[in-house]
Amino acid sequence: MSVEYVEKLYNRYSGVYDLVFGKVFNNGREMAPLLLDLSPGARLLEVGVGTGLAIPLLPRNIEITGIDFSQKMLNLARKRVDLLGNNNVQLLKMDAMQLQFPENTFDRVLAAYFISTVPDPVKAVLEMKRVCRRGGYLVFLNHFNSENPLIGTVEKYLSPFFYRLGFRTDLDLHALMKETGLEIETLSKIDYLGHWKAIRCINKD
Repeated sequence: MSVEYVEKLYNRYSGVYDLVFGKVFNNGREMAPLLLDLSPGARLLEVGVGTGLAIPLLPRNIEITGIDFSQKMLNLARKRVDLLGNNNVQLLKMDAMQLQFPENTFDRVLAAYFISTVPDPVKAVLEMKRVCRRGGYLVFLNHFNSENPLIGTVEKYLSPFFYRLGFRTDLDLHALMKETGLEIETLSKIDYLGHWKAIRCINKD
């Protein structure tokens, strides 16, 4: 997938995204504030903010920057923020693989159901790591390739099909951590079967 392909795809999804993915993934979003451990005045970057579904669950006494490469998703996020009356939220159209922020800009970085949608997840995570201050948290809510041999094989087989729909099912968590130099501090199941996971890493660089 190219960035342009993903952008067009999620622009098309924007009108039905909340209906399809709102309640389904809400358990993970509810876990995010606890994992982020946000103090008043903290600077948070949400990569792949989409329609802003996580924003109402976050505290209002922090500075939130949300980026996405779909302008139509961002337009819906802006409507949500305006309805909430939040004046602490900045929304920007940006490629996660080329973040336009200096190093150490943010205290926390959140990627909710996003990292499987980018053409190069390693590059995106390295960018997230670069803009996160030393000792800050990076939190991922995502599906990763199952460690069950049978399920994992099926997910790898199906991944090219789902890739055309805008996400992959064969993302290897341990390979991602190794290639980006991150270590998992906490790992929790989001769903009962553990297909989706909530992960927190500390930026030690």
